[in-house]
Amino acid sequence: MLGKDVLMEDIDIDQWRNAQDLLLESSKEKRRIIVLHDRGVVRKCEHTDGIPVIGAPDCITDAPAQARTLYEQNAGRVDFVAIFERSAFDEYFSRMQQSWVADEPLDSFVHRSYALLDEYPDTMVTYPGPAKQMLGLQYRFGVSRNEAIVLANRWLKPDSSLLLGVYDDGRLWASLVMTFDANMTMVELTTVDSERVDVNGGLGEVTARAMGWMTEHHRSEAVALVWTREAFEKFRAARNKELAVAESIADGTAMASHS
Repeated sequence: MLGKDVLMEDIDIDQWRNAQDLLLESSKEKRRIIVLHDRGVVRKCEHTDGIPVIGAPDCITDAPAQARTLYEQNAGRVDFVAIFERSAFDEYFSRMQQSWVADEPLDSFVHRSYALLDEYPDTMVTYPGPAKQMLGLQYRFGVSRNEAIVLANRWLKPDSSLLLGVYDDGRLWASLVMTFDANMTMVELTTVDSERVDVNGGLGEVTARAMGWMTEHHRSEAVALVWTREAFEKFRAARNKELAVAESIADGTAMASHS
């Protein structure tokens, strides 16, 4: 779905930063206890803030149980605990590097890199969630990759553009503009250009102006969906995404437009 050579240009810094803050969560921003061991012998046990680790282990015999214990003993001072066995850690990254295929869609590679963590349940351990949900850069849109593909194919036509936006405090606060080719592969990713589009005003008028700009500068076949920030949070938490969208449109907390 995500092409290997996605064009990214004319990005509005504020729109992009706000979208990242809303949708992405980095493990590097979390308070972490990292334990590195060689077949049970602990080589490193550190808190990323440099504070003492309560209950620091001398050896690892049951990584899942010990990760939970460390998390509970350091409650309020840590967001997650990671316990890695060194050889498994090295093997994982070696396998990922060797599996890279130049023409593979980028999102397929990223998805596979996280799924592979499931093959190391006792040697690449995190708590309170599994490694694939805690490590790296996590996408917080409220749908899985496969669910996103299903929704995209249902809502969009090939060779079209899509605007997803969040409206807050009288303006378009965050946006992503995605353009797809005839095979529904994303070939362009940008934001609404606030130098060309007035992003201030009511939800309806802002959406209409952004839609007009998108059909002029991207694909003429286009869909726009802009939520208020509160409505977006409800969408993100909802199990039935399409129902959540329909309800927000009905009560005026989201605007949808189709060319």
